[in-house]
Amino acid sequence: MPPHVAFVFLDGVGLGPGGPANPLDTDALPAFERLAGGQRWTEAAHVVDEPGLVFRPLDATLEMDGLPQSGTGQTTLFAGFNAPEMAGRHWGPYPHSATFDALAAQSLWQRLFDAGVPKPELAFLNAYPPIFFAHAEAKNRWTTTTRMARAAGLPLFGVDDVMAGRALTAELTGQAWHERLGLAVPTITPFQAGQRLHALARQRRVVLFEYYLTDKAGHARDAAQAAAILGHLDGFFAGYLDGFDPERDLLVVSSDHGNLEALDRKPHTTNPVPLVALGRRADAFRAAASLIDVTPALAAAAAAS
Repeated sequence: MPPHVAFVFLDGVGLGPGGPANPLDTDALPAFERLAGGQRWTEAAHVVDEPGLVFRPLDATLEMDGLPQSGTGQTTLFAGFNAPEMAGRHWGPYPHSATFDALAAQSLWQRLFDAGVPKPELAFLNAYPPIFFAHAEAKNRWTTTTRMARAAGLPLFGVDDVMAGRALTAELTGQAWHERLGLAVPTITPFQAGQRLHALARQRRVVLFEYYLTDKAGHARDAAQAAAILGHLDGFFAGYLDGFDPERDLLVVSSDHGNLEALDRKPHTTNPVPLVALGRRADAFRAAASLIDVTPALAAAAAAS
């Protein structure tokens, strides 16, 4: 029986030196530590390769000069090919036009289709407010995750889906939709958001959720903001793990480039990014070495009997 896979993408999280400039170097993130085999998410963390748990660093530079960026990093992560090489450089925040066709043909969703996984068993769980759709459609400018979902024919969720509990807002709780957009969606705690992720993953074969506030906090260089965001994420992971069954579930967590782990510098970093694979078929990720390796491993794990 294949696992129920939840792929959580954290934008801009690397494994860097410990110390006061790294908000991940703290005892205040117990769920994060559980995902790393009892370690903090820093460069000092050792590789974990145990039955049911893989934690390892991934190269995000992909043998290309310059600092990794979101557009090519995410394309590589979600499609399993070297997007910076195809584009001729690191590029972001949106996918490079040179990679559009390959992203559509090789994305996680398309690989799963090719492996025989039916479309109803797959879902991109982020919901977007009306203003997002208005801007994206007016400029025909889509993020990596929304572009590949559209190419695969997967729905993009909106307000009604949040109201019905079928999706999650990008900041987990719905509070920002209340305060900034005036949208009367239900508000939930980060823990409840994690529980929702687990429940929705159990209804499908593979679900994907993207969290971008980690990258935003990294650019802000605000330690209090970073600590608050990581605290929310820790609660989110705790909520998911509350119902976790290693014989039925597989949680995959990774990122596209470093940033948040170095609040003493403004640009992205060349630090490796974390890879977590927890649960059934986690061993499929034990040889992963760079962003290129995640989607092929995930597709293999999700399609296996």
